[in-house]
Amino acid sequence: MSRKLGNIHPGTYLLPNLLTTFNLTCGILAILLTLENSSDQTPGFKNYSVSAWLILAAMVFDFLDGKVARWTHAVSEFGVKIDSLADFISFGIAPVVITYFALLQDVPLLIRGLSGGLFLFGGAWRLARFNCEVQTHDDHTYFTGLPIPAAAAFVCTIVLVYLGPGSAGPKFLSRSFLSLPHNVAGSLSALVLVILAFLMISRVHFPAFKRSNRRNLILLGGVAIFFAVLLLIIPPENIVFLIMLLYLIIGLFQSFSARVLRLQHKKKT
Repeated sequence: MSRKLGNIHPGTYLLPNLLTTFNLTCGILAILLTLENSSDQTPGFKNYSVSAWLILAAMVFDFLDGKVARWTHAVSEFGVKIDSLADFISFGIAPVVITYFALLQDVPLLIRGLSGGLFLFGGAWRLARFNCEVQTHDDHTYFTGLPIPAAAAFVCTIVLVYLGPGSAGPKFLSRSFLSLPHNVAGSLSALVLVILAFLMISRVHFPAFKRSNRRNLILLGGVAIFFAVLLLIIPPENIVFLIMLLYLIIGLFQSFSARVLRLQHKKKT
């Protein structure tokens, strides 16, 4: 989110910064609930789904604070900095803590530490680069590197899919994941953290959907209707997982296609 100083009433900045506070609060609550759940000595299956849903709620607040700041022209350098700090906690630290306790307990400590550390490093790199680029240009068509909220959402949807047996409806994704041994599922989750870390520091372009033009509105409306219909037969955690997977695929496909076109152009010239 980029915010520039303008000649507007100081109170206008309250709403976007309040939404950023909600984002941060969701992240902190997710961490606290995860730690409290992990310290519970009651035997049985520990459910971290509430923490994962809180991160997804934080993602909504993060999206809204940027939108509100642009709509009200309440952009400021302070907003950029506080938003990045909130994002690092809600979408960096919190997802690593949730994944550590929910999925990585049967993975060797070295792998747990490396995968979580790389994800945090990738997230910090992504936020720092975004803050630097926001000072020089404000391209509304794409993000350079996977946005840290999208990376966090993808991690949390994996946790939700893993905890899927608690929800109603068909659970095709949950069955396939739960059929794996715990150490294998944990190793795959650690690999996902590493891949997401590299995508965050990469130069791959991911759609931003910031421009409210007719093309984007039609596209987003069609996708929303499609997944709303799926929601009638598939649990919500599976829907969110598919949305995040589709977002990753779109970004990678567009980047690959652009590279192929550049190579073909060089060969012709």
